[in-house]
Amino acid sequence: MILPAEVRRRLQEERCIYVTEACDHCGQLLGPIRFTRKDESGVWCSRECRDGKETHAPGTCKHCHATLPKNQRRGASYCDHACKQAAYRSKTDTKPVLDAKLSVTNPTINAAFCSIPEPGCYPP
Repeated sequence: MILPAEVRRRLQEERCIYVTEACDHCGQLLGPIRFTRKDESGVWCSRECRDGKETHAPGTCKHCHATLPKNQRRGASYCDHACKQAAYRSKTDTKPVLDAKLSVTNPTINAAFCSIPEPGCYPP
């Protein structure tokens, strides 16, 4: 965000620093290094402020955080198929919950008949 003229003037007079913008997420004053996105008007102080905590440094594996091999394609996120599969398996929020549907099952029709042996009740 662009700082108001009064704030810029006070910073320049009192602290002898010239800044014009602050981070849109945390409000930190921005120097020469800033993070932006194409076709968006915001500016951020770091990759974490821009993208959130789930970001990873470019050139590293998302799962094991190792440096990616040189033979990987541009924009690769995982070092190999095993890391990609391990990352998928470690996600607990995407797995369906099967316990909730177990109690919905209907009992068989024979369960109501002959549960207690009585005269006239034929065992199955």
